[in-house]
Amino acid sequence: MRVNTVLSADLLERVDAFARARHEDRSTAIRQLVDFALRELSTEDAIAAYRGGRLTLREFAHALNVDVWAAHDLLAARGVAVAQGAATETAAALAAVTRTLRARGRRTQRATKRR
Repeated sequence: MRVNTVLSADLLERVDAFARARHEDRSTAIRQLVDFALRELSTEDAIAAYRGGRLTLREFAHALNVDVWAAHDLLAARGVAVAQGAATETAAALAAVTRTLRARGRRTQRATKRR
């Protein structure tokens, strides 16, 4: 589909420089730039939704059409904490795991002493 647009002289110079650097024609360069910009904006929107707790990691990955590990890496590269639970929730979960491990350790020690 053909689309016409008006660009400032400065923007057109930058598009042409981009095209020359990549050995592309102007139309291809504009398509690449628009595609990149839209993906980047979608990514930023998805990151904001993830940070705001509106998306889970799996939903974030689906929104960007990547697997969960790629989503994890993308968030880490952007400096976004992947574990988004509340600090009290995380602390409670950690305390529960610690209690469980200590209890297992005590049972193992008792079983070893009986042998």
